[in-house]
Amino acid sequence: MMDFNRLPLLGEDISENLVMPNYVKIYDIIFNLIVEGVIKAGDVVPSENKLADYWKVSRGTVRMAMRKLEEDGYINKTQGKQAVVATHALQYKDGFQWLFNPCIENCVDAIDEIRISVQYQPCGVYVAHELGYKKPGDLMVFTSTDYFSNGRHMANTVTIFDAEHIEKFQLDMKDTEKMKEFSTYGLYRLAKRAKTVFNVLNADADSYITGVNKNEPVIIVEEILVDEGDRQLSYAKHQLLGSKYRFSMERKSHL
Repeated sequence: MMDFNRLPLLGEDISENLVMPNYVKIYDIIFNLIVEGVIKAGDVVPSENKLADYWKVSRGTVRMAMRKLEEDGYINKTQGKQAVVATHALQYKDGFQWLFNPCIENCVDAIDEIRISVQYQPCGVYVAHELGYKKPGDLMVFTSTDYFSNGRHMANTVTIFDAEHIEKFQLDMKDTEKMKEFSTYGLYRLAKRAKTVFNVLNADADSYITGVNKNEPVIIVEEILVDEGDRQLSYAKHQLLGSKYRFSMERKSHL
């Protein structure tokens, strides 16, 4: 088991207006330890209670960070509820590609309502690592988009992109409709390809999909959109109601 007494402390926020949630800070710490090889495949992560006491946060905050690490494939939960660093935590990050929004196009029911919230947020270590050209703390735009069909919540997308896109593409943070169009459609039109990872987890209290039944499968789709110049456009994580989404894949021999 990793020695939690040697874990870094939670960093201070850049300013009162740019506050990073504690669960993101915890995620970044553990993610960094995995990337740097400090903790390796099969290592047991300390319990949520111990980590909560160490970082002086609620157990729910630690649980949220653990959930995100599990969604992204960096830890696994054993039958005894222990969190263990995944065997393939840093492998198989390239794969299935598309150039449209799966929350809209892959739903078996027509999406008839989309809601979005928009804010500035400092870039976390993980997103900086995935985008490749950003540094932790850089200013980013964070959008949370919810998709509905006949009043039922079907999916949620968290999208993070460079704050410089606001000026570059003549966007207005206060113009909800324009931000919605850019986040759900515009980024896909700008993309040449996408690096995508799939995962499936049972729903729990931390799911972004409201009204989902406990233990109902939720499809997690994590992707990086890449533009014509091979520059990463954005990071997105989709949560989709498992019973309402279908995907087709065309595969070929690697030989």
